[in-house]
Amino acid sequence: MKTVYSKLANLIAVLIVGMLLFAPMRFGSEDYLYPHPRSIRMSPGDRYALTYRLDADEPAQAVHYSSANEAVAVVDPAGNVTAVGPGKTQILLYSDSGARAKVQIEVVTAHVSTLVLNTDRMSMEKGQVTGLRAVFDDKADNTLVQWSSENDKVARVDAVGRVSAVGGGRTRITATAVNGLSASADINVHVTGNAMRITPEDVFLGVGATLSLGTNYIPADTTDEVARWTSSDETVLEVQNDGTLRAVAVGQAVLSVFSREGLSASTVVKVEPPVADFEISPTAATIKRGNTLALEPRFFDAQGNVDENSSSHLIAWTSSNPAVATVEDGVVTGVRSGTARISAAADGKITSSVVNVQTIVEEVHLNLHQMYVLREQTVMPIQLEAEVFPADADDTHLTWSADNDLVATVNQRGKVDLVGGYGTATITARSASGAVDTFVVNVVASLPEGVASQE
Repeated sequence: MKTVYSKLANLIAVLIVGMLLFAPMRFGSEDYLYPHPRSIRMSPGDRYALTYRLDADEPAQAVHYSSANEAVAVVDPAGNVTAVGPGKTQILLYSDSGARAKVQIEVVTAHVSTLVLNTDRMSMEKGQVTGLRAVFDDKADNTLVQWSSENDKVARVDAVGRVSAVGGGRTRITATAVNGLSASADINVHVTGNAMRITPEDVFLGVGATLSLGTNYIPADTTDEVARWTSSDETVLEVQNDGTLRAVAVGQAVLSVFSREGLSASTVVKVEPPVADFEISPTAATIKRGNTLALEPRFFDAQGNVDENSSSHLIAWTSSNPAVATVEDGVVTGVRSGTARISAAADGKITSSVVNVQTIVEEVHLNLHQMYVLREQTVMPIQLEAEVFPADADDTHLTWSADNDLVATVNQRGKVDLVGGYGTATITARSASGAVDTFVVNVVASLPEGVASQE
């Protein structure tokens, strides 16, 4: 009987050990690590970036790496494995919560000498899923590759070369072997359009005006292209193949566009007598970064009077430096410090406004705001530290001042000297833009109740 129980206990122990060996390795109660790949064959000098999936309540936690034998392979904190010498080892992955996993590494001396893909170009429809395959030379004993896409918004590729068409456009999918060899395929994702429209629509122009028209598609990532533009009356409105139109004479014409795949759109353009002149105001302005400025256009007739009848004429707005300031429908937005010339073109005439964008100090923060000091402790200076926001303001210089020189003085580096008198002094740090912060120092004979001594 004792032998039967002994055998049963041994069997149970074997089953438990087997379950632990074949179950996903983890220490956390709910956390699992799934590395990819689980095994790698490499040659000395090869590199491979490990990836993983962490199923955890806290998915943002860090995952760490270590090598069981650094004479065979080493791994850096980002999971990049480098083969050092022939042999076998393991890379251990472990999360902050204790989940663990292992990747088997075998380093061999044979190298992959050629790598190509089963195709070098592929056309797909949006939503389609297909696959690419890496092809190696016959002697290659390591066929592991990493897949990547230049533009995941066009096509994504997973760890086994499966390609998913995401949006219209072109991208390149690349397979890279652990020894650095790579091969690529050009992917063209086609998206059929449902409709198109001309932008802008239903415009008013004065004779002599020019305008570059555009097109919008539905859906927005349609890969269709414009084939031709036409005007119903070229004596009123001329249009070129690139969508640039010119108002020739008073009247109206229907402007149409046709795509290569059969879509079309039309809009009516009305041409009126040209204005004698027009201007925008102000002609020069300064705005803060992030702020906006609305430029006001005014049209004039031949007598120099404001022409309200022409106020609907289309104005083409441009910025000489969109990195500094952008403009849309006459509204200028400051992007970063610098100067940009905003131009407006209407009825063949151009005027402009110079906009200077400044980044000013909005806030000043001191490290100390109030302090009580016993008179016998006034021999030690107090060093104030200041931060300005935003830190990249054009002028971060601060001016320091004290309102009571009998109690304290301050130099232009923020060092406060207590001169020995009783009383209160307010130290002010002021930026050129007017932002301020203050520090109040009180020199007293005895500390108020609840206030600790300043050492």
